[in-house]
Amino acid sequence: MKSNAEMMMTEMKKMARARSLLAFGFLFVLLLVTITSIQMLAMPVTSSFTRFSASFLNVILFLLPLFTLAIGALSIASDVESKWFSLLKTYPIKVRTYLFGKFTALISSFTLMLLIGYGLVLMIHSFGGGSHFDLLLVLLSFFSVAIFSSLSIVAGGLAKDRIHSLSLALGMWAFFLLIYDFIVMSIGTMVSGNLLKLLVLVLTFSNPAEWLRIGYLLYSGNGAVLGPAYYSFTGFFVSPVGIAVYLIVTILWVLLPLVLGTIFLQRKEG
Repeated sequence: MKSNAEMMMTEMKKMARARSLLAFGFLFVLLLVTITSIQMLAMPVTSSFTRFSASFLNVILFLLPLFTLAIGALSIASDVESKWFSLLKTYPIKVRTYLFGKFTALISSFTLMLLIGYGLVLMIHSFGGGSHFDLLLVLLSFFSVAIFSSLSIVAGGLAKDRIHSLSLALGMWAFFLLIYDFIVMSIGTMVSGNLLKLLVLVLTFSNPAEWLRIGYLLYSGNGAVLGPAYYSFTGFFVSPVGIAVYLIVTILWVLLPLVLGTIFLQRKEG
């Protein structure tokens, strides 16, 4: 019976051979270095929220989820389609052990890419004489990887084959990053007042990308840009209790999709 550590090592070896992961790593590092180089040449490093902070945030909230969802979903669907998952079922191995190896391999692989990218950014800052480095963006990156790696397992567990898994992953990405905003705007045209404020807050909790974006604005001291609808929201979440609640909700966004993914794969088992 394979242990969690053995499954993780097996999945890590498979990830290391994935060309799509290497392509993502190259693109991610290139974007971070390019943005940082432009920042150093165009204006001095600042701790305020600038268009360069927004550029980093867009990379984290658009590029990371896209590749994490696609690579994670394809990895599981490939195992099912190639009958590797069926082979594993002949051994005394539990689905949660398989998913633990898959999830930790995804987290580890993307974490390595993040460390390389941010390491180069830190080097550029040091060569340019700057001392500021946005640790909040780094933390946000790891949260983004964890959440969307978990969601990719749901997509992979639902998929019948690799094409289906890619469609589901892209559908999730499009919904959370693109379609969601239009839904909020359409609701805003139909309701108003306190009901609108309540709906905006509820929808904030239901979108991990929006949840991470608002978290960055809140904890970087730029909560005022959210507008009056978030005034009470901002006041609560910058308090110690609010920070604890924010972390709990973030952890739930990681754990609940893992539970769903386990259920879907167990159904494939039968």
